[in-house]
Amino acid sequence: MVFSETRTFFRTHLMEKPCMGAQSMKWGQTKPLALLFAACALVAPISGCGGGRVHRWEPPIHCESSAIVDTARSQLGKPYLTGGASPEEGFDCSGFTCWVFSRYGVTLPRRSCAQYSFGERIPWERIRAGDLLFFETSEKGASHVGIYTGCGTFLHCPHPGATVREDRLSALYWQRRYVGACRVLP
Repeated sequence: MVFSETRTFFRTHLMEKPCMGAQSMKWGQTKPLALLFAACALVAPISGCGGGRVHRWEPPIHCESSAIVDTARSQLGKPYLTGGASPEEGFDCSGFTCWVFSRYGVTLPRRSCAQYSFGERIPWERIRAGDLLFFETSEKGASHVGIYTGCGTFLHCPHPGATVREDRLSALYWQRRYVGACRVLP
């Protein structure tokens, strides 16, 4: 959008309509706002649209059956419990992944940051069902972990008050916080 078109847009929409219950604003009052939006419109494509680690990707979609994913899905709806690592009590994110992989003879480290160093690092374009995905949520580095389903979603237990659930990797929240992936099983 060219500046003159942006100015016309803001004149039309901000000058003639009340803004949040206030009286109509005059062009002189909205000019700084219009300039700010115009600058953002010009800079956003160059900067990656607002900063943060936004990955412009879609995950590889291979919706084949996976025993790991089936086991993880069997726990959908189980409650979050800080330090929890069992279906009877509940799970936190790393307790959930520990429990799922223990069913296949794999003993994962208990914390997500340690799990990130445990397996083989996998580039984004090679992730597949059963791989661990890591995110930076509450601390610097890999502070959250989930299990990729192979269908553009991952299973995890996100925070107190939540339950084990399946979320889309295309959500901007998760894209901005993505750290990396590891493969534990061949």
